[in-house]
Amino acid sequence: MFEEEFLSLTNSDKSNFANVINHLLTHSFIVRDVFDTKEKIVKLNPYYRFAERKFDLINDYLNYIGYSIEKDILLGVISLNNIYSENRFKLDRETSLVLYVLRLIYESEKTDSSQANAGIYITTSALIKTMLEFNVPFQGKRLTGRSIAKSLRLLANRNIINKVSGSYDEGNVSFYILPSIVYAIDNNKIQAMADAISRINEEKEKVDLTKFQGGDF
Repeated sequence: MFEEEFLSLTNSDKSNFANVINHLLTHSFIVRDVFDTKEKIVKLNPYYRFAERKFDLINDYLNYIGYSIEKDILLGVISLNNIYSENRFKLDRETSLVLYVLRLIYESEKTDSSQANAGIYITTSALIKTMLEFNVPFQGKRLTGRSIAKSLRLLANRNIINKVSGSYDEGNVSFYILPSIVYAIDNNKIQAMADAISRINEEKEKVDLTKFQGGDF
C-alpha cells in the first residue's frame, strides 16, 4: 500500500518525493535531459531519475487527487495528466502561435537528429525568422524578441523550452525546444492552427488585391 511504502522511504527520498510532486503540479512535465546553466552542459535531470525510480509510488499518490503520470522512455518525458481533464492550461493567442511554430521547428529538426530525446537548440532570432517565413499573423504587434518574451517565459515555466542564455526582456534568448512539446500540443491542434493561419493569410491576400485593383496610379 502507498502509506507503507512511503513510510519506508529514507528522509532524503521523502524530500525528493515532495519536490517531484510539487514540480509536476507546477510545471506539468519532467524532462530527462536538461541544460544546466551553471555547468553549461546538458545533463540528466535528478527529478526525472527519481520519478523514474519511484514511478508507481508517485502515480499512486497522484491518483488520490485525480491525477496520473505518463512516462515516454523514448523521448525522456514524464507528463502529468488530470483524470477529469481539469488541468488544461489556456494559452493566449500569441503564445499559441509561438508554440505552434516551435512544434513545427521541432518536428522538422528532430528528423536530422540521431537521438529521439534530443532537445532542439534555437535562438529568438531564428524563431522570428521562421514565424515570418510561415506568415504567422501577430496582429497589432511588431514581431520582435521582446514581443514574444512573455510567451517564451511561460513555455519555459511549463518545461516546454529550456533557456540557455540571454534575457527575455532584451529579446535575445537562446534555448532548447524540449521533447515535452509533443505532449503540449497534439497533431489535431497543429493541423487546426495551420488551417486557421492559411485562412487568415488568404483573406489578407484578397484584401491586399482589392486595394491594389482599386488604387490610384
